[in-house]
Amino acid sequence: MRQPLRRYSPKLAVAFLLAIAALFAQDVTDYLTKDVLRVGERLACRCGGCRNNVGNCPMLHCDFADPMRRRIAGMQSQGMSDDAIVASIARADGVVALVSPPASGFGLFTWVMPGIALIAGFFIYTAFVRRNRKPAEPLTADEQALIERFRPQIDRDFEESERKK
Repeated sequence: MRQPLRRYSPKLAVAFLLAIAALFAQDVTDYLTKDVLRVGERLACRCGGCRNNVGNCPMLHCDFADPMRRRIAGMQSQGMSDDAIVASIARADGVVALVSPPASGFGLFTWVMPGIALIAGFFIYTAFVRRNRKPAEPLTADEQALIERFRPQIDRDFEESERKK
């Protein structure tokens, strides 16, 4: 015969309530303040799922943005300024942590160089083509005679194509 189902398990109910409490205990809004978002807008989200910054990453429980927001909140609670926080994170994670390159030095050069290389390549290519362009060679007597032989047919074909337009 079939076993009757148990209606209530206190252990299962406690485990369920603890799981729900754990979900609510990790509320994102605890550390998601205007100050954290302001600093987060200067740092890139590197989760791989978006191309946003830490301040406006729309993914719920993002693997990168949430820990970074907690880290920023912790640094702010220690009294660090926005610039000090960004500099500290950039020192630890590298320049890739920043949304935009540093204002001077090699970082700006690496962001601008691809455009400069494309423009320089365009000018080098056009100079090469202009320098190596050959003038059209004059037609030989045989080629001129061949064209004159088919001239009436060529003229008819052009007239037909003009009428079709």
